[in-house]
Amino acid sequence: MIDALFSWLLLPLGFALGWAFSRDYPHQGRAITPEKLGGLVTHLVSDNPDETLAALSEAAEMDSSAAEMHLTLGNLFRKRGEVDRALHIHENLLARPDLPPELRNQTRLELAQDYHKAGLMDRAEEISLALAAEGHYAVQSLELVRTIYEQGRDWEQAIAISRRIESAKGESKRAVIAQYYCELSDEAKARKDAPAALELAGKAAKEDPACIRAQLQLGALQEAAGEADDATRHYRLAFEHDPRFLPEVIEPLRRCSEKTGDVDGYLLFLKDAKEMSPSSLPILAEAHLMRQEGLEVVDHLAQGLETRPGRAVLAEFLEVLEHQPGVVAAGLDKPAASLRSAIRKLMETTPRYRCSHCGFSPRQLFWQCPSCKQWATTTPIDDVLKS
Repeated sequence: MIDALFSWLLLPLGFALGWAFSRDYPHQGRAITPEKLGGLVTHLVSDNPDETLAALSEAAEMDSSAAEMHLTLGNLFRKRGEVDRALHIHENLLARPDLPPELRNQTRLELAQDYHKAGLMDRAEEISLALAAEGHYAVQSLELVRTIYEQGRDWEQAIAISRRIESAKGESKRAVIAQYYCELSDEAKARKDAPAALELAGKAAKEDPACIRAQLQLGALQEAAGEADDATRHYRLAFEHDPRFLPEVIEPLRRCSEKTGDVDGYLLFLKDAKEMSPSSLPILAEAHLMRQEGLEVVDHLAQGLETRPGRAVLAEFLEVLEHQPGVVAAGLDKPAASLRSAIRKLMETTPRYRCSHCGFSPRQLFWQCPSCKQWATTTPIDDVLKS
């Protein structure tokens, strides 16, 4: 599929460049003729990249106006995954003494991207930082450096470069900077440095008050420190910022309510949650509290299935139902158990989250999508069954 797309991109490119060069340089013996350019395209379409590179070298000696074509074809080679050939084109082009300054800087940027694709991060970083310092392609260069720092998990450097991008681009990067602080907080937590983890999560929340991840981190850290009231506040803030994250806070809030003895506050939260979120999880949470009080939950779960028919509620309903005397007497307890087991297994394999940018659907929450690399685009999937 990629090869076919590559070929289709090259055909119009060949015709366009052939027309342009034959028009602009009709009397120069060193000009690129449509026939030679057509041969070049043929080499590419026929998967003869070595002949292509030889033809490009000849074209470079014939006329410096071929530089634009070199850049385009090098870019296509890189996207095709043939980084070594992209490097060959761009390095040869950069070695030309007659290359105009603008095209030279553009070639340097392409070369930095080649090095990045090849895993030569130091070279890519060096070229990109030099370009940015000189004021050439500053935003593109700094963005590439930011990507390099992300891949190297150098979050401090990523924060610094993001602030430079803000200045160069005039566009806020506070949301992604908050994510970097969250990464640093996670690293501090892994080192068992709770004070540092708390401080860094606080910086994330200050950088971006709407950062769900920061509020969840602060809630978890405060809960671990025994500060259930503060933890409750942060968990509630996370939910209020985005009710889709109810699955991430409903159980922590229950734990905190038990520690503080504020069951009424938790019940009030569940009431608010049913108004703000279509999730069936509040039904299950209410059933849990009813069981603690020794109350029957069959009718509550049945009513919940009518209003919020989620898989989890259905499985819970069947589990309760299979132990009912009437169901056992009718011999329906085993079918109910089998159905409940099948639903549980389905839940174990069903994606729980989805990236709004690319559609990637994992079972665990990623704050940076593994597929498209976007930050904070993955959210919980609503568990309510759609008609």
